[in-house]
Amino acid sequence: MMTSDASSSKMQKRITISLREDQYAGLEEVAEDLGVNLSDAAREAINTFLLKEHWGRTIGTLAESEIKKGMTNEEVLARVMDKFPHARTTKDSIAWYRSRLRREDPEVPTDREAKVRRGAV
Repeated sequence: MMTSDASSSKMQKRITISLREDQYAGLEEVAEDLGVNLSDAAREAINTFLLKEHWGRTIGTLAESEIKKGMTNEEVLARVMDKFPHARTTKDSIAWYRSRLRREDPEVPTDREAKVRRGAV
């Protein structure tokens, strides 16, 4: 189920945009499918793009790169948050990237192995 930011205590900004007819029709369809109004559907579309397409790709790329360098999950998370301060990335997210990498390449160190190698244990 979609979570709405409309009731959150975060400060909101207003924008005005123009959409092509096909984009508007698509947004109406999304709103109907989700059972929300057009504003909430637009927010959901933006969140989906940012979290999955934009930040997901770039955060994931950074996380995987740092993991392959032998960094611990905590170190990787710190790097991600330095580069993407508004990301909602957690230690669990980093652990997921590590697990996925290890399925493809068992030579990728576990977090424990990375801690031992870096003297963090």
